[in-house]
Amino acid sequence: MSATPVRHLSSRPVLAKGETTRGEPIRLGQPRRSGSSVNRARTSHACDRCRIMRTKCSGGDRCTKCVKDNAWCVYGDRKRERNKKDLAESLDRIDQLKSGSQVLLTALRSLAAGDDFNAARHSDIVDLLSKYEQEPWDSSHDSSSQSNTMPVLGAHPPAVRKGYHGADEGSVSGERTAASSVGSPGKQGELAQAVDLDGGSGASGFIGKMSEMSWVRRAFEVNSLQERHNADLPEISMGVVDHRLTTAKDFCFYMDDVDVLACDEDLVDPYEWPPGESALLLAEAYFHSMQGTFPFVVRETFLHTMLSYPRQRNMPTWAQRRWLALANLVWAIGSKYLYITKLDQSSPTESHLIYYARARALGLDHRVVFDHPDIERVQGIGVLSFYLLINGSITRAWNTLGHATRHATALGLHLRVSDPDLGGLERARRARTWYSLYCLEILIAEITGRPKSIFLPDVTTPVDLFSEDLEAIYSTQEDNYMTADESRTVWLDFLRARREISQAMTGGMVPWTSFPYLGHGVSHLYFPHRVYLCRLSDKIATQLYSGTSEDSWSQVQRKIGELQTDLRHWAESLPDELNLQSETTAVSDPRARIELAMYYHSVQMILHRPCLCEITIENQSLASQEFNRSSARACVHAAMSLLAIIPDNPSAHEAYQLLPWWSLLHYVAQATAVLLLEMAHGCQHFRAEVPEVVTYLRKAMAYIWCMTQGSPSAFRAWRMFRKLLSGIQEKAGRYDAIDIPENAPRPTSWTHEHEAAVMKTIYASERDQEP
Repeated sequence: MSATPVRHLSSRPVLAKGETTRGEPIRLGQPRRSGSSVNRARTSHACDRCRIMRTKCSGGDRCTKCVKDNAWCVYGDRKRERNKKDLAESLDRIDQLKSGSQVLLTALRSLAAGDDFNAARHSDIVDLLSKYEQEPWDSSHDSSSQSNTMPVLGAHPPAVRKGYHGADEGSVSGERTAASSVGSPGKQGELAQAVDLDGGSGASGFIGKMSEMSWVRRAFEVNSLQERHNADLPEISMGVVDHRLTTAKDFCFYMDDVDVLACDEDLVDPYEWPPGESALLLAEAYFHSMQGTFPFVVRETFLHTMLSYPRQRNMPTWAQRRWLALANLVWAIGSKYLYITKLDQSSPTESHLIYYARARALGLDHRVVFDHPDIERVQGIGVLSFYLLINGSITRAWNTLGHATRHATALGLHLRVSDPDLGGLERARRARTWYSLYCLEILIAEITGRPKSIFLPDVTTPVDLFSEDLEAIYSTQEDNYMTADESRTVWLDFLRARREISQAMTGGMVPWTSFPYLGHGVSHLYFPHRVYLCRLSDKIATQLYSGTSEDSWSQVQRKIGELQTDLRHWAESLPDELNLQSETTAVSDPRARIELAMYYHSVQMILHRPCLCEITIENQSLASQEFNRSSARACVHAAMSLLAIIPDNPSAHEAYQLLPWWSLLHYVAQATAVLLLEMAHGCQHFRAEVPEVVTYLRKAMAYIWCMTQGSPSAFRAWRMFRKLLSGIQEKAGRYDAIDIPENAPRPTSWTHEHEAAVMKTIYASERDQEP
């Protein structure tokens, strides 16, 4: 028997509405009585007091409850009415704010369009305008949808160029159906012509669309097509030019500046040390030259090991051999830096080659496949990749770095560590090693335009592990050897010693009063912020330069806008000690601020480069045309801003002392390629600012010119850029660049084969022009 209690239903019949138990209808006008109380009709709008007290309200001018209590009786708005009123007021306020913002932005845009506007000095205005110009909206949307979409600046649509027209009312805008290949990246998933590695020299092999070398090639193509048009020759499409002209590899200007194998490793003593205190100065020169950008090795631990290393000629252990191989690479880079900066003119030119030969004899050789290395050997391979990079051997650096990243992944350096037995310093060492490899990988990918072997979705190791001041931590260690502070004093005395070398550079955005702090150490916040900027560059490459992308042009525009917002947030998050525009005087090495600012503008050029071209889309909306124009201007503004940072009247040794010397040619070549590409397009985005474009081009060419004597890579770049400039000047005589020299100092290692190769490249477009 079920234990569920039985619910007894009432025996009263269910009454129909309006009926009594006797079947007689209820007279609604007649009140029903229950004892002595009276049931009054409930009002539809209670007073505020009754609503708060949750009592029945009789209504009227004053309800019964308020009369009885002798209280004020107030009838406020109902909740629904109150919400409607608040919403209406909010919408009115939003409209007022939008109107005010539109007026301010229109005024800023008018200011930026003026001939006397200095983009470098007012980069905050440029960033603000880029923020509100990067989200295109479809002019066919109704007013209700526009509140969710960022409007384009300006009260009036921009002037429409030939071949452009707005979308018809009710039709789909052309940018929503056009492929992303209408922009400058073009067909990125195709290889127009097979390439080889040319013996592995320079940056041989495939060159992607993100590389400045690809931008130079496009500028030559644009200029060649314009010359054909002016000469009334048959038109050819860009696709045909890609095959008939040359490949991006042919416009590669990176060469082996020196033969890194010139010194035979079998003819050197691998256990020999630099004489006297040279080992200390070379090590300090290495850490000074790296500027904290690739901290494979911690300065304090390296110096401590070096000073405590046994100098006896006994057979060293395998661990000592590995450290000594790394030390020789450190000394090689330090020796190279001292030579190109003219800080040490007593050592011969090939000193760094001797140290690298000793490193090869001890096992660090770029020709060798490394087997099961530990973290120390991974760090050594990373330093080796950097050494190859600074000598122009980009492809060898890329291949060697691939070994390091594979081994680092096998060691799990890319993952967050939960092992409780692993201390904080060891966790920081793992993270620092991984992100040093990552930053170097991003740099080589930006130079060559190639895909990376490190994928961010697989990386979980935190960036903030190495945000502590390691110098302060290690300075607490006491022993009988020289401390890190004492070693730095020796280095600063050497750095400030009087030398008979020229000091002609002036200007720039960094006050010259900051340069006395050179060598005082870089802020510990610098490397984490640089890693975040590398991540943004990685994100840009993945979203805009992927060969598998099937995005429409409007989707590309949306991504550019979102990535520009990310870049702006990164810039806004910089602390004052790393912000180049901050007026705060930081007692730290100012080169970190310069490098971050230059890298930021370099990434901006990569981001906006897809729009720096002639984009023809049928039925394109006016908003999309305005986006393309604004993004192209942002690309050129980024080039100008980068050049505005660096001083005027450059000399190579001074530039290498103050600027990121390992990537200086890369940064300046990016800016030069962007400016020449804009000029090849007739300065269509800077028609009223042509003199300013030429002025910055003159400065960029001056930097490349001063580097040519000591760098075949810079000399080859100069030859290409100068030939391109001459061709553009012949096409349009309004570019006043006659003061740019026709020739540059030729490096001593320049051969007839080098000359023949560069002549073949720069004159290929002229041969293609022949009918």
